[in-house]
Amino acid sequence: MPDPIFPGKPGLYASMLVYALRNTPDFAVEHSRFYRSFRDFYGEVTGRRILDFGCGKTFWLSLLLASDGADAIGADTEVTQIARSWSKYRQLLGSNGLERTLRTAAWDLAFANRYYRHLEREFGKPLRFDKLQLAHIVNNKLPLQDRSLDVIISHEVLEHVDDLEAAFAEMRRTLKPDGIAYLYVHHFTSLSGGHHIAWKHPDTAPSRKVAPWDQLRARRHTEIPSWLNRARAADYRRLLEREFRIQEWHWLPKEGEALLTPDIRAELADYSEQELLHKGFIVIARPLSGAEP
Repeated sequence: MPDPIFPGKPGLYASMLVYALRNTPDFAVEHSRFYRSFRDFYGEVTGRRILDFGCGKTFWLSLLLASDGADAIGADTEVTQIARSWSKYRQLLGSNGLERTLRTAAWDLAFANRYYRHLEREFGKPLRFDKLQLAHIVNNKLPLQDRSLDVIISHEVLEHVDDLEAAFAEMRRTLKPDGIAYLYVHHFTSLSGGHHIAWKHPDTAPSRKVAPWDQLRARRHTEIPSWLNRARAADYRRLLEREFRIQEWHWLPKEGEALLTPDIRAELADYSEQELLHKGFIVIARPLSGAEP
């Protein structure tokens, strides 16, 4: 584990279920660590209007920001609500389909309470659900006014966005002129970038069933939990620079270096070793002014 238990989508979801049962506390540790790294960079968030772009059904980043004093908003293309109600699941079914509704309901009922307990423990102070604001992204539009945000932050979201150009344009529109975007991308070309659960831990638990970089090679295991746009680092840079001045670009640590054999390296000659070995990158950028090209 986390190799698939049996083939196809049923096997994928069975693996995900077992993995979540075993590792929910680890999610809280990973999420808290990311939040601390953002706070180390940005500093005090109290009173700052901050958007968590792609907050997801757990809205963990929005929740940590709100609990830390920020005027935090979580926005997603999925219908996201704190309450667990038939109304929520009916809206999800109509907007996001049956599969997404079942996944969210399973999370809410089986994992959420345990996860939030661990997240609060890692955070070190109470989680303020009452301070959290959630919004729905429809037709690639953020339901926010122009130049109303101090920060936009996202965590492993942009690789799932079908129209990156529209997303970056909306970020620029809603950020204040002195605002910043803090964007963490899980790079598609990395060993774990195909988002197959079998490669959740490439160095400590390499897959015995799914070949390394399968998403770039034979693509025999295409059953994954969410859609990916397959964008590469150069694509992100090109589209970002239409709307932002990139101030920092940090590649995340390497993974799976021992698995990049000479044969695989030759097969993937179109990709740089940086693309193949780094899990992803964090980009820090500021919106272009109206006068800038």
